[in-house]
Amino acid sequence: MMQSQQPRKWFYGVDSIRFILAFIVMLSHFDNVYAMALKSSAFLPLKVVGVFLANAFDGTSAVIAFFIISGFVIHYPSKKGISNVPQFWVRRFLRILIPLAIIIIVGTGFDHPEKTVTWSLFCELIYYAIYPLLLKINLSWRAKFIIAWGIAAIIIGIGAYRDILAFIHQTDVNYHGYYWQFGNYLTWTIGLPCWLLGVLIAEHIDELTSVNSRTVITYRLAVFAISCFCCFAKFHLHLSYILSMNVFALVLYKWLQTEIVYYKNKQANIRLEKMGKFSYSLYLCHPIAFLLLKRIITFNGFTYPLFIVLTILAAYFFYLTVELPSHRLAQSINRKYFKAS
Repeated sequence: MMQSQQPRKWFYGVDSIRFILAFIVMLSHFDNVYAMALKSSAFLPLKVVGVFLANAFDGTSAVIAFFIISGFVIHYPSKKGISNVPQFWVRRFLRILIPLAIIIIVGTGFDHPEKTVTWSLFCELIYYAIYPLLLKINLSWRAKFIIAWGIAAIIIGIGAYRDILAFIHQTDVNYHGYYWQFGNYLTWTIGLPCWLLGVLIAEHIDELTSVNSRTVITYRLAVFAISCFCCFAKFHLHLSYILSMNVFALVLYKWLQTEIVYYKNKQANIRLEKMGKFSYSLYLCHPIAFLLLKRIITFNGFTYPLFIVLTILAAYFFYLTVELPSHRLAQSINRKYFKAS
């Protein structure tokens, strides 16, 4: 793409990253049969490979990156304000709520396997709800981020003190470990500073013009290595995600900013961009798809790739039949009941 000083309608590369993140979340929820087999090997190099594979796909890190991307995507076109708040809410809420409601209804019959991912969507809905209010607060976005990060740290210090003690004393006693341990209606306070990091990217992205490929590769390797460490540390060092993720988010922020600037002047992968369009569907329905597939297909090292392919196809079908119509319904309601903004 050619550089432009004019505000952009879209940033290529973002959808590719979304698909990769959703793919990582999916793999983090699949039983990694290869890792389990290799870790039990008596041959040390194979055991090391098994440990690596067991920690290579950190779904929580990917969700934090999703929060940052969400903040970026929401804020960039609205930096100068929202002329019609109800229109904004209709467009954002329907696109998430209709697919979410259908998955929750389906999950009722299967003991709700989708709960492993829906906690983050409740956070997103709250961010959309409060964003117009955040726009009106007469503080810089950097100040809002610092305040939100400080509030999250205080809440973590009070509410997750058992995880803090578990890390200090290296014990499993009362150790929770997960980022979403405060539930659907309070976890948003912990994730808000991560979401605001995306807003900060949107604030300054037009001022940044180029990044070399070496910098991008360095950030990619660093992010991957740190995500592997966070996953390993959560299980073996009692370093809870609720303690590590908001710090790791600062690195994710720099990485995502670098990626977005990089693809201002470089062609994104067309296939990944297209697949990124149904990343939400993949994120949302893969737990149920995996559960249903296990009921009809034996899950082992031979069928593992088949599970991945079929889950992606199921997500694409869900996108065509549920998510895409939800987008169109939101657009139709806005055209019918609200003036164009």
